[in-house]
Amino acid sequence: MANAQSEDELVKIYEKLTEEVKAKPGAPARVIYARDTRASGSTLVACLKDALDATGTEYTDYKHLTTPQLHYLVRCVNTKGTQYEYGEISEQGYYKKLAAAYKQAMKHKKTSGPVTVDCANGVGGPKLNELKKHLPGASEGGIDIKVVNDDVLKPESLNSQVPVYIPCILEKANANTCSAAPTSSKPNSAHHPHPRFPPATAVPPSTATPTA
Repeated sequence: MANAQSEDELVKIYEKLTEEVKAKPGAPARVIYARDTRASGSTLVACLKDALDATGTEYTDYKHLTTPQLHYLVRCVNTKGTQYEYGEISEQGYYKKLAAAYKQAMKHKKTSGPVTVDCANGVGGPKLNELKKHLPGASEGGIDIKVVNDDVLKPESLNSQVPVYIPCILEKANANTCSAAPTSSKPNSAHHPHPRFPPATAVPPSTATPTA
């Protein structure tokens, strides 16, 4: 449907799809949706709501969620009242189910050392921090999760501190490693050193010197 070249073609594709999935025109339509923290999200949601209102569709806005969380909610909604009922239809239900599964998998086991998760200032940061509240901490024999780059209040900070490593061209075929320079994924800006990776000196690929 997104590739339709005209409104007429869009209508034809829509009609074809309704035939293929055997949609019932009289059945109530329901949609649940959420978005991440990109600045474009509010505009996209506004367009979606206009379309849902125009078609008389029932909908629920779950605000900011990760993709797996939205998938969880869709399955919960679609299985409610059936023998395959999946879980509580809420964000908290997601945390409880995931935490219960983790505790079951780690029963009689203990973890060693912390795990650092770089959330690139995206929606996963606050959601992981919320999930941590439902998991056993290091003092309880659980996992010690350290969340970095979880600023979602500034859309412009999204991905701004995530290093992108570009492999250089080796001058010698038998060389094992070479110097490489991390570059910021944020275009036209100075590189912001990653909290866990020290800044490196940029080396042009044509002059990169292999090192042992």
